[in-house]
Amino acid sequence: MALLVDACSSGFRLSGPRYVVRYDDADPMGIRIEQEGDCLFRLPLVSGLASLSEEERLTNVRHGPPVRTGDNRFEWTVYADSTLWQERRFVWTFDEKRITFAHRAEGAAAPGRCYLFSNGISGHYNAGDSQGLAHNATIYAESYFSPEINHANLFHFPIAMPQAVGIRKHAPRTDGEHPERISDGLFAPPPLFLCFMKGDKRASIGLGAKPGDYLFNGLEYTGARYAGASFYVNYCGYRSAADGFESPTAALHFGFGEYDNMADYVAWLDDSGFSTERKHPNAPWHRLPIFCGWAEQTAQGKQHGVPPKELATQDNYERWIGMLEARGLPVGTIVIDDKWQTHYGTLEINTNKWPDMKGFIRRQHEQGRRVLLWTMTYHPEGLDERLCVLDEGKAVAADATNPDYERFLRERIRYLVQDVGADGFKKDGVGGLLNKPSLVMRKPTFGLEFLRKFQSILHDETHRWKPDAMIQTQTPNPLFRESSDVLRLNDIHFGSRDVGAVMTKRARIARIAGWDLVDCDNASSTNLEEWWRYMQLQVELGIPSLYFVTQTESTYETVPEHRWHYLAALWTDYIKRQYADIGSGGLR
Repeated sequence: MALLVDACSSGFRLSGPRYVVRYDDADPMGIRIEQEGDCLFRLPLVSGLASLSEEERLTNVRHGPPVRTGDNRFEWTVYADSTLWQERRFVWTFDEKRITFAHRAEGAAAPGRCYLFSNGISGHYNAGDSQGLAHNATIYAESYFSPEINHANLFHFPIAMPQAVGIRKHAPRTDGEHPERISDGLFAPPPLFLCFMKGDKRASIGLGAKPGDYLFNGLEYTGARYAGASFYVNYCGYRSAADGFESPTAALHFGFGEYDNMADYVAWLDDSGFSTERKHPNAPWHRLPIFCGWAEQTAQGKQHGVPPKELATQDNYERWIGMLEARGLPVGTIVIDDKWQTHYGTLEINTNKWPDMKGFIRRQHEQGRRVLLWTMTYHPEGLDERLCVLDEGKAVAADATNPDYERFLRERIRYLVQDVGADGFKKDGVGGLLNKPSLVMRKPTFGLEFLRKFQSILHDETHRWKPDAMIQTQTPNPLFRESSDVLRLNDIHFGSRDVGAVMTKRARIARIAGWDLVDCDNASSTNLEEWWRYMQLQVELGIPSLYFVTQTESTYETVPEHRWHYLAALWTDYIKRQYADIGSGGLR
């Protein structure tokens, strides 16, 4: 079915195989978007761009009819006058598969919130700082899906529920009484995508930009409010509009399944140049089972009143590995978790805990194993403040934009990989920079681009000294493919049940985003039976991963010996299925 526009004296109807758009003079500020006769959205023609101190007001909205720009493509340009900017232009494109929208501005002020399908944030019982219902989105869908994983393991929400997809949310982090709101640092960031549902119909909204332009922490959705819903990103003043500003492009895709919509969205990112591609193929050893000591550290720490990070010692890891060997568990990768460093920021080995890390790693290599070092993301601990991002004089992050810090970090990575022998890093602790305009850094780089800069340094320098290294991350966003080898499915809440189903959904998101190889992860284990069911699933889901050797992290239950023996047989069979020759992966 071709894309057609039927014009009339009061507006037009644009129809295609996946959606229908209606514009009528009775509502001159908005369009209605339908799927198979059901209206899912009413979206405003124009969207606001705030400065750091003022919301934009748009007047004199004007446009001509949609113009055909291809066999099955129309473009519709809308203009408006602004209280803040010059040359306000809003461009809608319609093709067989999707609708896209972006807006442009020019001016001397620094952009703050950039709205998409809204002109501000509606109040609960009034227009808030927007110009009212006509300037905001109306959501007719019943619920929506978000890939922003959380400790409640919820993926579907009512339309009134706010959502932030990315890193460092505006909403304050809550305690364990609201696990559905705890998501920072899990998938950080996931695809910038929300999928709205009405019956069996799906219409998604996802963002894309050229690499280098993701100067915001994520996509924010206010939830449906009294005067409409708002979508926005926040540049916090770190991007200029003096030479012309273009918003992220918002793409609407239509289908009958949220994961299918996400796949269409990711394909659009790739086709549009809004993503990056892998730089190194996965080495065979990347597929071997993993042992990480974190859950053993936390279980022992809680029982003995010791901070878990104090138990990341050479003696402990050697003892735990000895228990793995006694059970015949064919582990191929050891992850030394938090905290082998003297300081998070300096990556200096704490020789009181690790008197001979080089010897430890050499002995693991002799047994056919590799070793990853856990590391925090741009943590300032131990660094000279001149190498840090400052907030009111206080160091809040290592400054990834500072060439002096980059040289320091690259030298530390070289030493750990080339001299000590580490085979890569497990990158954790993604928090993002604060959503505020006053941060002092060498180069004004904010949001996902700041995280991307750090992760790229870590990945590039590690692979410089060890081409088959592994950088393990929790960033299943197509922008980060270039700096990640393996995607970890991340922690689960102690109250989780049906862990296998939860992690299967996470793995599906990661694979759609571009990661074929996922670490099944294992913290925090919930109870013995949940853990055991998940351990049996792991050999089908991704890279098997074990986090403790004595007892579960939450319930302190011990594993019967016959299950350890069965797990060893499962892993041995998994390895045989992965490799025609077990030795090809480096396992002995």
